[in-house]
Amino acid sequence: GVVACVVWRRSYLLSDRYFVKDLSRREGLAKRSEIKAAVGSKTAGKLVGTVRPTLPVGERSPEAACFFLGTSQGVDVWISLEESVLLVGPPRSGKGVNVLVNMIVDAPGPVITTSSRADNYSKTAPLRARKGPVTLFDPQGLTGKKTTLRWSPITGCEYPEIANQRATSLIGAAGLTVESNNSEWRAPAIGIMQSLLHAAAIGGCGVSELMRWGTSPAEAKEAVTILRSAEERGVAALGWASALDSNIDSDPKMRANKWFGVANAVAGLAVDSVRDAMSPRSEADTFNIDRFIEESGTLYIVGTKTGGASAGPFLVAMMDAITERAREIAARRLGNRLDPPLSLVLDEIANISTAWDGLITLMADGGGIGINPVVVVQSMAQVRNSWGTEAAGSLFDTATTKLQLGGASNVEDQKTLSDLAGERVVVRASHTHGENDSSQDSLHDTSVLSVSELRRLPFGYGVMYYRRFRPMFLHLRAYFNRPDAGEIQWADQLFADSLVEQVQYPHGPLVLEWEDAVTFTAETDTDEADHTSDGGFLGERVVDAVTEELPVISELEVESEPVGGWVGVHEGQNTGVLGVLASVMGETPETSTADGHGVVVSHHERLDHDHTGFSEWQEEQKEVSDKSGGGSARVRMI
Repeated sequence: GVVACVVWRRSYLLSDRYFVKDLSRREGLAKRSEIKAAVGSKTAGKLVGTVRPTLPVGERSPEAACFFLGTSQGVDVWISLEESVLLVGPPRSGKGVNVLVNMIVDAPGPVITTSSRADNYSKTAPLRARKGPVTLFDPQGLTGKKTTLRWSPITGCEYPEIANQRATSLIGAAGLTVESNNSEWRAPAIGIMQSLLHAAAIGGCGVSELMRWGTSPAEAKEAVTILRSAEERGVAALGWASALDSNIDSDPKMRANKWFGVANAVAGLAVDSVRDAMSPRSEADTFNIDRFIEESGTLYIVGTKTGGASAGPFLVAMMDAITERAREIAARRLGNRLDPPLSLVLDEIANISTAWDGLITLMADGGGIGINPVVVVQSMAQVRNSWGTEAAGSLFDTATTKLQLGGASNVEDQKTLSDLAGERVVVRASHTHGENDSSQDSLHDTSVLSVSELRRLPFGYGVMYYRRFRPMFLHLRAYFNRPDAGEIQWADQLFADSLVEQVQYPHGPLVLEWEDAVTFTAETDTDEADHTSDGGFLGERVVDAVTEELPVISELEVESEPVGGWVGVHEGQNTGVLGVLASVMGETPETSTADGHGVVVSHHERLDHDHTGFSEWQEEQKEVSDKSGGGSARVRMI
């Protein structure tokens, strides 16, 4: 028995359970009173008026302006949308499950979110569709879904200042940064790129011409001709034609050095899917940044910088265009900030783009104008490798909130976090055995959090460094512990099923639409009533669901049972994951003796992959008749 107790005790002291208990009472970590004062519910509530100045007083609550992360010392922890957040967690440390899905779903305003996988998209897109338009950019096909975004990097470049900003974004994101080995060629490359963008915008050209000019100086002579003609008419920037012409005619070796940054920036356009996404058919087909911000839209960017269809430079240029436009809108708003704020949930951003110079600026000042950047990386070493030492250091320094998850193995980075946590005093007892037994206690300084303890943080836990406060040991809230967890899991399953359906239905998923009016007659103990849905009420709701760009629509199947009472779709009832798409339920009072009947005339139509409407052809018609008796008729997704 004694041996067993000793073994159990040793096992317990090595367990995660004991480790969590030990950290919860560790001296040097923030205690309950500190946490409540810094990030508690009451403090979060007070911030709403600042973060959301236009929100009516009666609607102000912590979730309107803060993200809920979890608990620490029994206190709910909220992070204001004013904060710039750096989340560091290696693969499979629970970044998505415990943090990112919650942030994407809960963001009150527009969201731009990046990832190298489909996980966040599959779990959150249907829920985000309730708040505004959902757009997907996935040129490498990592989600298995068709890209719905169309935006041209040429848009707006008839203005020289926009052409310069766009060129700076493209060249920097292609890897030619102020910190790169070839940084001396950065300025010439930006000069060339801005001239090409300016010429394309003025000449009404597309990205195909931009790609041709960017990969061949000889072909870029066309851009010089366009700029010279436009200068004569007074609609082009003075001197840009001559500067471009001079670069084209320069010494071949010098020209190659100046041009390689431009060629790298446009390389992604060689892939059809990327070029197609960057080629809007019309103004109405173009990704509308103002609409995206005003309607709290969601943009999902999925890709990697290493794939053959890498579009990293264009993604960064687009995000710069969105954030710059957000700044302009914020300048005209109450308090000079966006309300609701724009959230940037940038998962695996270092795997998507070689660099993003504008992100450091957003980390530093975005919170004050209503832009909330959340940068998610596997390690700071990953950032240093992709963006350079200086950029990685700036990113770390400008983050007002740093959240570290377990499993990290870079000792140097963990040592930095350990040093930031400070030291604590521990008492060590020593005993001397002999003729004169003695005991002595001594005080020693040791780390509040050692490198090994930071690495050992269990799944679902993290350490948060918030501004000037002592580190907080957090128990993070996993998305499956949310009240709407069932909807998130159902959305994820629906996404998986839709991929299977794409194999079964190569022309696209099927959607059932009510075509004609549906009449049901219900007899109860008290009255008899006819209820007719003019034009098919459910059909209208299905069409609405599609035109609102919901990302996943599967085949619908009518399950017909005897119907009691009248059939209809009611907002707020049985809305499920899609929000607007509901089941058709029989509304039969408990006291009634239902004897309903009706005929539903319906047809299937093909839904295009871009989820913007129905095609014109009809696949089939079928009639569903309800027999008399009690029961219900409903529509379900399969």
